[in-house]
Amino acid sequence: MAPFFPEPHLLGKLKWIAGGAVGMKGQDWFDVLLHGLPFIFLARLLFLKIATLLKK
Repeated sequence: MAPFFPEPHLLGKLKWIAGGAVGMKGQDWFDVLLHGLPFIFLARLLFLKIATLLKK
């Protein structure tokens, strides 16, 4: 997520994508992937934990 000021880096990239991703290059897409992977892994971990709890 760093840098945090004036806004988190990942949030700025997501706003850019939501605005149509005009002017985004390959390195920008890679940057979104790189900064977003921890959140994807966290969501996957939470999903798997909840799924195993519901099976019991």
